Amino acid sequence: MEVEVEIRHAHNTKKGGEDRDVADLSLEATLGRFALGNGLAFETSGYPCSALFDEFFAGYDRSFVLPDEREGPEGFRACLALNRDCPRMFGRPHLELVGILREDGACSTLGGANFLIAGMPQVSGHPRISVALNYLFVSPEARGRGLSRILLRAIGDTANRAAGQAATDRPAIFIEQNDPLMMSAEEYRSDSRHSGIDQLARLRVWERLGTSLVDFPYVQPALSADQASDDGLALGLVGDGFEGSGNWLSPLFLHAHLQSFFGFSVLKGREPDCDPVAARQLALCRALADSGEPVPLLPMRNALDRLENNREWPRGTPLRIFARNG
Repeated sequence: MEVEVEIRHAHNTKKGGEDRDVADLSLEATLGRFALGNGLAFETSGYPCSALFDEFFAGYDRSFVLPDEREGPEGFRACLALNRDCPRMFGRPHLELVGILREDGACSTLGGANFLIAGMPQVSGHPRISVALNYLFVSPEARGRGLSRILLRAIGDTANRAAGQAATDRPAIFIEQNDPLMMSAEEYRSDSRHSGIDQLARLRVWERLGTSLVDFPYVQPALSADQASDDGLALGLVGDGFEGSGNWLSPLFLHAHLQSFFGFSVLKGREPDCDPVAARQLALCRALADSGEPVPLLPMRNALDRLENNREWPRGTPLRIFARNG
């Protein structure tokens, strides 16, 4: 499908006649404990050394086990330090946070998240900000209460506060998900056992939250010199957050999002075009834009139904291709 994508670098027409870029992202606007209703609260930190970071990392460490997806505490701290040392990359503002969900007035952790907020170039029909939802967990004892949906709403609200935009605006929220078709049997068992949730069941949770698969050959670059790149992940877009894109994504918008995510959260301030894995994907985005090709967004439901009903899976076939061919 060929589409015409309009790029507006100078201004973006917003409702009410307001034309402006996201010039900055305010860390101060995100700090504090914010009541979410139903007796819940969300608290964030953008500092590399804080009690909240330590609390987040303890919950994260219990939830993630695969070696190439795990970030050590120093890796997180390096990203959070960029909020002070390099808040603008690629000419756009960035802000990385960790957050904790808890009962309002209580100290126990119900869940948590690590996410990157980035100002986007103005692409018609696409949001002004994107969120890379790097990690999200719900404590085992708190599952079954719909807390993932509440965390997503809190993350979107936090991004809006940072950007100074209306609560009704919706950022584009991207998430990496384990691709069960690209995992070894041992990886599948180990991660399911450690996290307390089956891989398909986890994908079903995200499907119910409105996640589409981004039909793009995504590979996460290595998080550190001691780790490998990870081709066992599927890239998803949670909800649409768009006014007019329908079931596709502008490759220029995806380019900006991946450039931000790779440069800030993965490479810790290094130039993505100097990393071969990142550079290949950014070049592909530019090539798709030059050819007028959009990036399709694929529904997950049918693919998950087929996998649940047939355990003879096409191992080694990425989930996005399995979904596309269904």
